Amino acid sequence: MHRLETDGRDDRSPPVLLARAQIEALRTASDADARYGAKWRRVRGLYDAGYDTDQVRELFRLIDWMMHLRGDLEARFKDEFQELEEARQMPYVTSVERLARAEGLATGRAEVRAEGQQRGAAAVVLKQITKRWGLLSAQRQDQLARLSLDQLNELVQTLLDLQTADELYGWLDAQAEDAG
Repeated sequence: MHRLETDGRDDRSPPVLLARAQIEALRTASDADARYGAKWRRVRGLYDAGYDTDQVRELFRLIDWMMHLRGDLEARFKDEFQELEEARQMPYVTSVERLARAEGLATGRAEVRAEGQQRGAAAVVLKQITKRWGLLSAQRQDQLARLSLDQLNELVQTLLDLQTADELYGWLDAQAEDAG
C-alpha cells in the first residue's frame, strides 16, 4: 500500500483553513496591518478553495471572529470584501438580508433608545422623590421602574401637587391598577 506524503500545504479542508487562520491571528496579535493582510488572504482564499456560498459564510464568520481588526481597518476590509464579492458575483449577504438587517438594526436602536429614555426618566424621578420623601422601598422602586415614559412624564407634573408620600403611593397604585 502506497501513501502519499504531504506537508499539508495543499489541504483546504475547513479544520486546516481555520487552524491556519488561528495561527495567523496569534502571529499578528500585536501588528494591526499584518493582521489585516493575513485576514484578507485567508478570506480571499476561501473563494479560491472552491467553497459554496454557505460554506464561505460559515468559514468567514469564524475567521472574522478570530481575527478582529481595529475600526479603520475593519471599514477598509468591509469595502474590499464587498468589491471581491461583486467581482465574483457571490454575495456574502443578499440584498434582502441586508435590508432585513438594516430594519432590524433600526428597530433595535429605537427600542434601546426608548428603554434608555425610560430608565433615565425613572432615575431622575426617583431622585426627586428621594429628596422629598426619602428612599422608597424596593417594591415601590420596582413599581416606579415599570412606569412608561408617558406615565413618568405625568408623574413629574403630578409631583408638584402631591403633599405626602402616601399620596405618591396612591398615585403609583392607581397606575398599577390601570396597567393590570
